[in-house]
Amino acid sequence: MKRAGIILVIMGLTIDCFARRPIEIPELKKIFDKYKVDGSILIYNQNENRYTGYNLERCNVPFCPASTFKIPNTLIALETGIITLDSVFLWNGERRTFPSWEKDMNIEEAFKASVVPIYQEIARRIGVAKMKYYTQLFNYGNLDINEDNIDKFWLEGKSCITQYQQIYFLHKLYNLRLPISENAMILTKQLMLHEAKNNYKISGKTGWAVRQQENITWFVGFVETNENVYFFATNVASNENTDLKSFSTTRIELTKAILQELNIVTK
Repeated sequence: MKRAGIILVIMGLTIDCFARRPIEIPELKKIFDKYKVDGSILIYNQNENRYTGYNLERCNVPFCPASTFKIPNTLIALETGIITLDSVFLWNGERRTFPSWEKDMNIEEAFKASVVPIYQEIARRIGVAKMKYYTQLFNYGNLDINEDNIDKFWLEGKSCITQYQQIYFLHKLYNLRLPISENAMILTKQLMLHEAKNNYKISGKTGWAVRQQENITWFVGFVETNENVYFFATNVASNENTDLKSFSTTRIELTKAILQELNIVTK
């Protein structure tokens, strides 16, 4: 007997990509408590066609995409030929947020170090028309893009995306189902590699909405194991007990702790 599907309409986007009801795992709260943060995590099991996670209602709340937008930004730049993997971005000598950003870089280095000025330059090269066209083609969140904010719309303002939308996009990217060239998707996936072990690989991108009123961070991506692929979207918010000195690393450590708790990856 065929299982009944569930249709979710999120920010105007209809998603019919899971045949089983999402499972809330309240026990995962202990890991958020351990790191003294609030937030939510959403995980999609490709083989089982099912979502699980913690604070699932919050996973439908839209937040500023911040540097997770470097994934579609890279895709668009590669697809349109604005950059190649051999492209080098010259540092103009101006002081940047971090000393590690103050050098010439190729796109792999810029992606790994999440260099905002380089990706702002890429966005300006793409331009408003192409940026709107491709982000709408990807069904990527709800973005407010215009001439005045082309190099910062993903960092501040009205642009937003939910955790469900992040995974919907990542699932299309991983399976090469976005309506662009396979080459652009394959190259972007290569840039996303975060950690490779004998029995799993984690690929993804972090983000921190430092210019917004809320103090939130992201870690989104996918885990490839020998038998399956799991997509994740973690959104972490600080509270009065959060140690902001370690807040930037919490999103990754918390995500890995949950993946270990669920036996998706090993310690």
